Amino acid sequence: MAKLPRRKCANKECRQWFHPIREGQIVCSYQCASAVGKEQTRKAREAAQRKAQSLQRAAEKKERAAWRQRKAAVKPLKHWIDLTQRAVNDICRETELAEGLGCISCGTKTAFAWHAGHYRTTAAAGHLRFTRFNIHLQCDVCNVYKSGNIEAYRAALVERYGEAAVLALENNNTTHRWTVEELKEIRLAALADLRALKKLEAAMKPELIEILRMRWLRLRIYRYRGSFPVAYRILRNYVRIEAKREHRNES
Repeated sequence: MAKLPRRKCANKECRQWFHPIREGQIVCSYQCASAVGKEQTRKAREAAQRKAQSLQRAAEKKERAAWRQRKAAVKPLKHWIDLTQRAVNDICRETELAEGLGCISCGTKTAFAWHAGHYRTTAAAGHLRFTRFNIHLQCDVCNVYKSGNIEAYRAALVERYGEAAVLALENNNTTHRWTVEELKEIRLAALADLRALKKLEAAMKPELIEILRMRWLRLRIYRYRGSFPVAYRILRNYVRIEAKREHRNES
């Protein structure tokens, strides 16, 4: 029988060269064989534990999904309407902020808080509550303290879209009863648009990021948690609008 070529011992603590005396021999001694066997047993035990934990996590995940499904089945329709309205309001508000637009009613671009204001209210025209043409950026003063400032709202809509479009919106008095499936579809579409908008904003050039940083330093307004809150997100949106406008002017 030909002499087998030498090889290194498989025991990590040994790793000495030796000449095997039979095919498949990977260790140089019984001590190394025992050490390698123990190591293989330990690895097999850990792999079995990981597999068991993975199966347990999968079972728990499946159980949580079933629980959420059961929980969602008993939730009232108002819950889904509120969730969908929040998502649609977010995309309408953030889109107009990203475009550099101001309040639809008074035109201000420096508000304490930005709202998504309905031209035809959800109470009067519930079938239009998710229509984006009916929702525009409004400051907190017009939306809350002036009850929507509807006269100025309408004048701005006419100026932006034309009299015919506004009349069509005002004369739309069809009734509609929302279903959970419709609400979920509308909400997912709004969230997808919002994610796309955020990705677009994240792709801003480094010089715009520097403009934002310099404006923050210039304004020197901080966010407080207490009796004197400062609208951090509103200030961020204002700075973002100014930066985008400056970038457009440069290009």
